[in-house]
Amino acid sequence: MEDQLRHVYAAMQHLKFGRPTVDIAEELGVSRFAVGRMVKYAREQGLVEVTPRLPDPIDATLSKALASSYGLESAVVCIPAAEGDKAARAAIAAVASKLLSELIEEDDIFGLGPGRTILETCARIQTAPNCDLVQLTGVASTDDDNLEVIMELRRVAQGRMYPLHSPVIATDHVAAQVIRSQPGVRQALKRMDLLDKAVFTVGGWPHSSLLAGLLEEAGELGPLMEQGVAAEIGTTLLDAQGKELHLLDDRMIGITTQQLASVPLKVALGGGPGKKHAVIAALKSGLVDTLVTDVGTARAALAAVKR
Repeated sequence: MEDQLRHVYAAMQHLKFGRPTVDIAEELGVSRFAVGRMVKYAREQGLVEVTPRLPDPIDATLSKALASSYGLESAVVCIPAAEGDKAARAAIAAVASKLLSELIEEDDIFGLGPGRTILETCARIQTAPNCDLVQLTGVASTDDDNLEVIMELRRVAQGRMYPLHSPVIATDHVAAQVIRSQPGVRQALKRMDLLDKAVFTVGGWPHSSLLAGLLEEAGELGPLMEQGVAAEIGTTLLDAQGKELHLLDDRMIGITTQQLASVPLKVALGGGPGKKHAVIAALKSGLVDTLVTDVGTARAALAAVKR
């Protein structure tokens, strides 16, 4: 018991009170290496516990491993309250809203992609510095208007808005050229060259993407799936290995791959069973700097690195 008490004392002094091992060693009359071994022993034997006190349900170990494995600036791995896409989306939105509140700076030019996750995220943000808001893609669904995303954030961040009043995809390249030539659309597209930060969701093909749903209604989804489309970010289509597929470039309305790649900070949101493979593709593409996802997707992404 005396030995155990010494080990616990050393561990508590170092882990709880932050005392250097050198100071503890001097007090106990041992070397600092011995103190290090005492701390390790106390933890391994369960004599002390280290409990994280993060305000949100986040797996810090998975977050670090994911960022390291894919060379990200950062990753945040949320722990959803339940299984399924809806629970994952809610957990990601709750954490992403706090993250974006910290990332947005005064006078930023901030790009917002489409999607329910971003809509939920922006609805939760309570305060933000003044910044310009740019809609990154045209509209893919009347049920989830991209303009609503911008309006949600503009509640708290006063600045200029650059909405993209257009569909995300035109019927053909001629129609796309006409749409891009409209003054309001042209102004928003040009503003994308100046973005400081951009946040977007990862679209999981075929069932977790608004764009894929739109193409399915038009009878165009099958051939695109046969050519290997697994995900989309912005207007960029990716295969399972993260390689860009130039299949709809001449018809898409929104941020180009080149514009997206040049944004200093690119934040991707995505998770849930329907987006595991899509998130992995996005990570492999090199177009993601910061990722907010869920535990299941993070584990799948780490397993993909080991294969």
